[in-house]
Amino acid sequence: MLIDKKMLARFLLTVGLVGGIGYYALSHLAPLPLSITKIEPLQEQEVEPVVAPVTPPQRDFFVEHRLERARERSERIELLREIVSNLNSSVEARGKAQMELISISSLQESELQVERLIVGKGFGDAVVFFGKGMAEAIVKAESLTQVEALGVADVIRTVAGVRLQNIRVRFRK
Repeated sequence: MLIDKKMLARFLLTVGLVGGIGYYALSHLAPLPLSITKIEPLQEQEVEPVVAPVTPPQRDFFVEHRLERARERSERIELLREIVSNLNSSVEARGKAQMELISISSLQESELQVERLIVGKGFGDAVVFFGKGMAEAIVKAESLTQVEALGVADVIRTVAGVRLQNIRVRFRK
């Protein structure tokens, strides 16, 4: 069989975690809709209140990027699953699709672990993107010293095995 059962279990666990994070972000971080519970008629001597303009809520950069990353990855996973389940796909194509699914699972796990470790270093939040042999981290901070940037890069190097010269660390307020 082409799929390692441990890797498949890790993949399914990671997909569940990402889905849970997305659900949490959408259900707990989205602004609650305003509702009017009771409408009372105006008395003749009353003046209508002035309504302040509604400003749209500020979107959290880090939550937005995580959700976008999860959405794009979900689309990719769906495509790969279609290849795996299509009986007309060649054995080689199905094998490659299965290996890429496992690779995506491992990548998700690394991203989640690195982001948690960076937040554990005292940053407000972090989002990490991995590419081919490279990584970029954006941390929530007012500023970033070289020592802090090297600490973040070292976490990425340790967890994901990316060489230090291929890691870029930035900050965002």
